[in-house]
Amino acid sequence: MRSSESGRRVQLVLWSVIGIVALIAVVLIATANSGDSGFRFLGIGQASEDTGLDTVGRQIHEEGDDGEVVPPVDSVEDFAAAHGNPPNTDFARLRIPAINVNAPVGRWIVDSTIMPEPYGPVDVAYYDMSGWAGLGGFPGEGGNAVFGAHVDLNRYVSYADDDYRGPAVFWSLDQLGAGSVIEVDYAGQTLRYAVVWTEQVPASGEVNWRQYFTSDVAVDSITLYTCGGEFDGATASYTHRLIVRAERIS
Repeated sequence: MRSSESGRRVQLVLWSVIGIVALIAVVLIATANSGDSGFRFLGIGQASEDTGLDTVGRQIHEEGDDGEVVPPVDSVEDFAAAHGNPPNTDFARLRIPAINVNAPVGRWIVDSTIMPEPYGPVDVAYYDMSGWAGLGGFPGEGGNAVFGAHVDLNRYVSYADDDYRGPAVFWSLDQLGAGSVIEVDYAGQTLRYAVVWTEQVPASGEVNWRQYFTSDVAVDSITLYTCGGEFDGATASYTHRLIVRAERIS
């Protein structure tokens, strides 16, 4: 009799555990399929609210004490020459000849709803979405490799122990059009992609990010994104996100 009761208790515990796991799975799936995919984008052209950092606007001129306009003081090229590449940015290299981009790429694993920001103005983040079913992919493997970078920056950059105020690596991303070539040096080969479309989406409100980051693509693809639209000085953020999709050509 005691053996039978003990067996029932074990079964109840097992079913309880299974039920909890199933509930967690349902919540995760619901989050992943919600309007904004549950993702929260930090630092892509905007300051994190808990740092007190400022971000330059698309018009990155400041007004001095005498009322004169103070132009940006830094450039990607000069900053890279002075400080080198950020740490852990040897995952790949991304080049966009049309807008003079030649940037190191770091790998960031997206293991929660937060997509980490690049280290500073000179590097690009590759987002490893292996933990999210149906999203992302590695370059050249038939999926949709997702990259993000700053459009501009006005803050202290910790790896360089220096301040930066000026355009960032994706400053001119909005100048790309259909056919613009993007090259990715990855795993010992150079992958070439051509832009097929660009789109601006609102930074606030419901955005179905799954449609932009999906791995279900007909051709091996990459997706680049950064800030776009107008800069709101009151909130230190941009009104839109710029998305660029490119497909493999060689």
